[in-house]
Amino acid sequence: MWTLLNAHAVLLSSEPAAGSTLATPPARVRLVFSEALEPTLARVSLVDSAGHATPLVARGDPSDVRAIVASVATLAPGAYRVTWRVVSADGHPVAGSFVFSVGRPTATAPAELPPERDSVSAAWGPTLLDAPLIPSFLRGAGVGTLMAFAGLLLFLSLPRESKETRDANHASRASHQAIERLACWVGLAAFLLLAAHGLAWVVNASPDHQLASDSVGAALATGPGRLEVSRTALAGLGLWAIWLARRTRLGLCFAALAVTVSGATGHSAALHPVWAMPAKALHLLAASAWMGGLLWLIALSSRRRSDGESNGANDSLGLMPEAQRVSAIALAAVILVALSGVAQTFLFLSSPLDVVRSSYGAVVLLKVAGLAALIAFGAHHRFRVLPTLVADPANPRRFARTLRLEVLTVSIVVLLGGFLAYIPPPGIPESHSTVTPP
Repeated sequence: MWTLLNAHAVLLSSEPAAGSTLATPPARVRLVFSEALEPTLARVSLVDSAGHATPLVARGDPSDVRAIVASVATLAPGAYRVTWRVVSADGHPVAGSFVFSVGRPTATAPAELPPERDSVSAAWGPTLLDAPLIPSFLRGAGVGTLMAFAGLLLFLSLPRESKETRDANHASRASHQAIERLACWVGLAAFLLLAAHGLAWVVNASPDHQLASDSVGAALATGPGRLEVSRTALAGLGLWAIWLARRTRLGLCFAALAVTVSGATGHSAALHPVWAMPAKALHLLAASAWMGGLLWLIALSSRRRSDGESNGANDSLGLMPEAQRVSAIALAAVILVALSGVAQTFLFLSSPLDVVRSSYGAVVLLKVAGLAALIAFGAHHRFRVLPTLVADPANPRRFARTLRLEVLTVSIVVLLGGFLAYIPPPGIPESHSTVTPP
C-alpha cells in the first residue's frame, strides 16, 4: 500500500540496514536521506539492549550531501538501536530510529527506548499540524511586516508631483512625512520579529532545544542560519536607511533584498530550488507591493481626515489618483501572486491529490480561500468604489473601512504562510524507502 509520509527529510537507506543481522560488527553507520542535510546539526546515537546510549560523532559524507556517516567502535553480539536527528537544508529537524543485530538473530531490542516511526518531526514546543507554533507565528509575522515595510517604501519612492508643487502643499508634505514615520515603525517591527524568529529557529533546530553558545554558533553557521542572519541584517539596514539616513530608495533596495532572501528559505531551499526559490521570491515581492498599497491608502486617508485637510468631494478627488495607482499595481501583483503560488504548490506536492489528503494541502486551500477573498475585495474597490469615489462624498470613509478588512485578510493569509513554511509537505511513498520502521 502506498501511503505518504509527512516529513521534511526521509531516511532512504542505512548501513547497516534496518532489521538486518550482521555476522561481524559494522565499522560505521551511514544514513542517506531524501534531502540535503546540515551535518553540523546531525546527532546519531547507538543504544544497546540494556538501554545504554553511546553518542557517535556524525559528519557529512563528502560524496553525498544527503548522507551522514558516524564511526562505530567494536560491538559485542546483540541487538542495537540507531537513533538519529538531522536538520535538512530547509532548516527543519526530523528524527527517527531503527534496529539491527550483531551475531545470531535475536528478538531482544533495546527495551528502554520506545519504538519510533521513521522520520518524525523533532519540533520544539507546542505544535499544530507538525509545525512548531512559536517559530511558525514569528516567521509569518516577521515576513509579513517585512513585506509591508518593503511595500510602503515602494509607494514612498514612486514619483508624484514636482518638488515645487509638493513644497507649496504643506498638507501633502505632512501626509508624506507621516507615512514615512509609519514605515519606520513597520520596519522596526519587521527587524525585531525577524530577529525573534531567528532565535526561535535556532532553538527549534538545535538538538537540545536550548540557546547555548555552541548550539547557536552551529545553527547560525548552517545555510538556513546564514540566510536568517542575512535577512534580519538587510531589514535592519532598510530601517537605518529610512529612519536615520532618510534615503527612501536605499531603504527600498535593502528591504526588497531581504524579501528576496526569504525566497531561499524553507521548503524552496530543499525541494526543486532552481525553480522554487525564484517562484517564492516573486510571490513575496508581488505580495509586498499589494500590502504596501493597502497600507498606503489607509494611512493617506486617515491622515487627511485627522488633519482636516479636506472632506467630502474634495477628499474623494484627492484619493482618486492614489487609489487608481494602487489598483493598477495590485492587479498586476495579484496575477503574479496567484501564478507563483500555483507553481510552488505543484513543486512541493508529489500529487495533485495531496491538496485534499495532507495537512500541507489543507493550509494551501485556506490560503487559496484567502486569496479569493482578497480578489473579491479588489474587484469591489476597482469596479464599485472607485467609479463613485468622486460622486459620493461618504465613500472615502467606507473605502477606508473595507481597506482595513482587506489588510486583516492579508494578515491572516501571511500568518498561514508562516505555518506553511514549517508544515512538512507530503513526502515520498513509503514503498520507496529501504528502511523498515522498528
